[in-house]
Amino acid sequence: MPDYRVIYAEFMSGDIWGELAVTDLAFSRGISEPGSASVKVPLSLFDWSALKPWRVLVYIQRGQQIVWSGPLVAFSLDLENEEAELRCLGLWEYYRRRQITYDAVFVQRDQGAIAQSLLQDFADGTGQYAWNTGPKALTFDGSAATGILRDRTYRAYERKMVGQVVEDLSGVRDGFDFRIDHWWFGGRIVNAFKFGPPSGNPSDLVLEHGANCDIPSASVDGTNMVTEAVATGGGEAENQLAAWWYNLPAETDPGRRIPRLSAVQSRQDVIRADTLTAYAQQMVSEGSTPVTIPAVRLYPSAFPGPGDVLPGQQARVRARAGGRLVLDGTYKITGQSVKLTDGGEECTLSLVPGEVYASVGSAASP
Repeated sequence: MPDYRVIYAEFMSGDIWGELAVTDLAFSRGISEPGSASVKVPLSLFDWSALKPWRVLVYIQRGQQIVWSGPLVAFSLDLENEEAELRCLGLWEYYRRRQITYDAVFVQRDQGAIAQSLLQDFADGTGQYAWNTGPKALTFDGSAATGILRDRTYRAYERKMVGQVVEDLSGVRDGFDFRIDHWWFGGRIVNAFKFGPPSGNPSDLVLEHGANCDIPSASVDGTNMVTEAVATGGGEAENQLAAWWYNLPAETDPGRRIPRLSAVQSRQDVIRADTLTAYAQQMVSEGSTPVTIPAVRLYPSAFPGPGDVLPGQQARVRARAGGRLVLDGTYKITGQSVKLTDGGEECTLSLVPGEVYASVGSAASP
């Protein structure tokens, strides 16, 4: 099993302060969400002066790779076993805790550039408002150029949180995925904000049951299927803004027809019809088909391991059972959970099938 290190640094400066002696470790990360980590350390080696909530960032290193990072937000003391358990959330959690404090208006700007501007101006302290405090923790690259232009207006009086706004912007049809990657550079750790396509980044990764992973089970779930999606926005009663999107072939094609399944999503802060339409379209796309979800567990100390798979990456998933091929398709890795056990690493993956990102349906009104 690769060696693990747990490093901690001052949040505001990024200066490396030390390394933790770890007795137990678990962490998770995902697409467009913070993830979490739990770290146990002996009380005798606990750094009481430094390990305070929101004072430090905790980094988890596997071999030569930084595979997780986020602020310490709480800890508990087990006096009987003389251990402290550190509870951490992914770095993205911090950006959910900052608000838009000035009007921000974007006209035909790339959606990635909008997200980057909001993060730098109102959360990280590296944008046009030099007096706006922030840890200056993020770097950005060319992945911010997604090719999708949007109009967005955020008013200071709305008191919107930066993280939620970026998540909303990413969650519409033709939006984007994002994650924060980490690596060493010049004795410091870089936190790189990465954009990606909603369908996932193509790769040659193949996850095959019995060859490089276990797929002990798979479920087929139609709970969230939708053929009629309604997104409602600002306004009241008959003046309320709304958009509809339908998957009529799913209701009418004799070979696959099902009864109408409706879903309504409220977006009271939205005052543009095209934005509501994008939300409704995304609902229908995600609910266009039953979702086949395999449970994937990587083999310990083998390829691929936790450092070889990334949330947002596409993978081919294959499994045979009963003498037949029961799974064979392209999936997007949406999450990863890792726990250290006596037997080594236990890594499970969360995946969704690629077909949920296909564009389906047509706009309509009742």
